[in-house]
Amino acid sequence: MPTPPASPRTAAALEGSELLWRAAEFLALFAALPLAVRAGLIPLPRLVILGLVAAAAGAALLRDPSFEAGGRWLAGLRSEAGGVALRAAAAALVIAGLVLWLAPSSLLVLPRRAPLTWALGLALYPLLSAWPQELLYRAFFFRRYAPLFPGPRAMVAASGVAFALLHLVYPNLVAPLLSLPAGLILAWRYQRHGRLGPVWLEHSLYGLLLFTLGLGDFFYDGRG
Repeated sequence: MPTPPASPRTAAALEGSELLWRAAEFLALFAALPLAVRAGLIPLPRLVILGLVAAAAGAALLRDPSFEAGGRWLAGLRSEAGGVALRAAAAALVIAGLVLWLAPSSLLVLPRRAPLTWALGLALYPLLSAWPQELLYRAFFFRRYAPLFPGPRAMVAASGVAFALLHLVYPNLVAPLLSLPAGLILAWRYQRHGRLGPVWLEHSLYGLLLFTLGLGDFFYDGRG
């Protein structure tokens, strides 16, 4: 399928100061905000900040007649399940290898030592973390900022880089470096089929594999 449709206002070419304001908004939201959070300039838990920004993005999407808030985009879950499973299996091998390289004592540490915490994470991560990120970095991103980029490939690259910049909120380089290829894959899949459900599922699986296999500490430092 082609790139997800932009809203009528987004689809129109922006000119002059309006384009500059859109670019400034883009940099503020996807570069300056993560750096401000990392520097401790915003005294709120990270999940709260993510939830507030994603809620604002969701409200904007609901006012966009081209965005399907439910129904048809979820239909892609079944047709995409095979590809999602294959990519998740490949990700599991990569993550396991990285655990053995970077922190071998952490392999399966969470399910072994804190099974209840692990089970709670399995239940909450898809809803509290993966869903708002996909709403913001895929559905909203592709509609709001299309005029800033020359085509679908540039949009995919920008979405992947922005997703990596989000993970600068963590005090290590592993999180953004791992998030870059994941973000590119998720953006590519969203650009191909335009449905939020399958990329949300895939993102959820990647995150759950990280925390299950032992790289979760790189994506969590206790500040939410």
